Amino acid sequence: MPGAAVLLPCLLVLKGPLAAVPFLAAALSSLTRSGRLRWPAALDRPPVALAVAFVLLGSAGLWYVSGLRVSGDEPHYLLMAQSLWNERDLDLRDNFDRQDYLEYTPGPVGPHYGNPRRDGRPFPAHSPGLPILLAPFYAIGGRRACVLLLALCGALLAGQVRAVAERLGADPAGARLAWAASLGPPVFFYGFHVYTELPSALAIAVAVRLLTPRASLRGAVLAALAIACLPWLHLKLLLVSAALAALGAMRLRGRALRGFGVVLALAGAGFLSWYHYVFGRPSPFGIYGGVPPEFSEGSPSRALAGLFLDRSFGLLPFAPVWVLAVYGCARLARTGDGRALLALLGCLAGPVVFWRMWWGGQCPPARFLVPAAVVLGVALAQASTAAAGRGLARWRGLLLAGGFALAVVAIARPGDLLLVNRGDRPTRLWAALSGERPVERYLPSLVFESTAETRVALVWLAALALLLALDAGARRDARVDAWYGTPLPAIAFFLFVGVLVDVWARGP
Repeated sequence: MPGAAVLLPCLLVLKGPLAAVPFLAAALSSLTRSGRLRWPAALDRPPVALAVAFVLLGSAGLWYVSGLRVSGDEPHYLLMAQSLWNERDLDLRDNFDRQDYLEYTPGPVGPHYGNPRRDGRPFPAHSPGLPILLAPFYAIGGRRACVLLLALCGALLAGQVRAVAERLGADPAGARLAWAASLGPPVFFYGFHVYTELPSALAIAVAVRLLTPRASLRGAVLAALAIACLPWLHLKLLLVSAALAALGAMRLRGRALRGFGVVLALAGAGFLSWYHYVFGRPSPFGIYGGVPPEFSEGSPSRALAGLFLDRSFGLLPFAPVWVLAVYGCARLARTGDGRALLALLGCLAGPVVFWRMWWGGQCPPARFLVPAAVVLGVALAQASTAAAGRGLARWRGLLLAGGFALAVVAIARPGDLLLVNRGDRPTRLWAALSGERPVERYLPSLVFESTAETRVALVWLAALALLLALDAGARRDARVDAWYGTPLPAIAFFLFVGVLVDVWARGP
């Protein structure tokens, strides 16, 4: 409409690639209503679902790594895996001298060393758990074999999330949504980036699924082994390991409890003994020479908002379906099992929000929320089940499809680096999708403190609060629910954010 952009400049973001979004949303909505899009019955069989998930993540991963070198911490994990397999040690000096990293990146790669060993030799700053897991796979097929292993972890994780959601009372539609969302961003991104997040998420999900009052001795031992793996993957998981151990102590009985306790006691003693052998003291912080100062330099409120809203590292800009999990978390708080899951979420987020680099460095979005996949997935399933197709749950297919569409765009041309973000640098994905008005203008960057960015984040918080308030009304009132059968709430949300950002948060 001529002149519309003068009054509403935010409309100009749609004069570009995003112009297709309303038409694609309308087409998908029409197909859904006509019944032409149906859930394939075969996907309700776990082996089929596992195979489909593995093919999805594996094919996307092989495509992506074929066109892009490693980044961030990836070369350091791979180099540690090389050293473990070839030389049976973690002394990387000779590996750097030989430039072994040239197998997967043209380099140069500078060492990431932590506190020296007690004999003075340098030691990697990264935990050895992931390299130990990767070493045999790297020996078989290099970086691509490691990516296939991570794809398998992602496929298994989605199945575990669905199983836990069903056990906690989700209906079939809610459990299916949790499975599908757990394969999308951010898990999708870490199916082909060599980080600890996916193995950590799988270990947590396995432990949560197995720790039930009816657990057998075998199940309890497997849960204990999964918990014991977590500190080896990353020290930030120590708190959630303790929480899972406490959960097992409360839930298990008899032989299962005794077996669980013995395995954890032996694993804990081995873990501390290893640190004493390497650094001369039985403390997991020996690798850092003590508690890192970065853990007291963060801003918890900004970090917490950034984990969900940041335009480069937040969850919701890249996977909007997870907004439904907010209502699901409220439902989880009503039951004992749900409160245990929320406590795990707090233990996962706690060490992150106090850390100065809560965004995770040079990496894809929402890195530190990947280990919380089982909690968020169950919350999403609970929200979908309780909504019974009313309110915001009407849009679950559109929101899910939106996240997958962004993921496809982000990996379509790996060499364009649309997926990997760093600090407060402009996000390449949003730049590629911008029209005559940059999309980034309407999304907050909370990596560094800024009045304008804080205001944009407040606008988003207010808009989401209004949307969820309307959603709560739709569950009680059929007239409000009818609005969600139209584009009206989406248009109002878009204009609310756009106008407030242009008028107040950033100015004309």
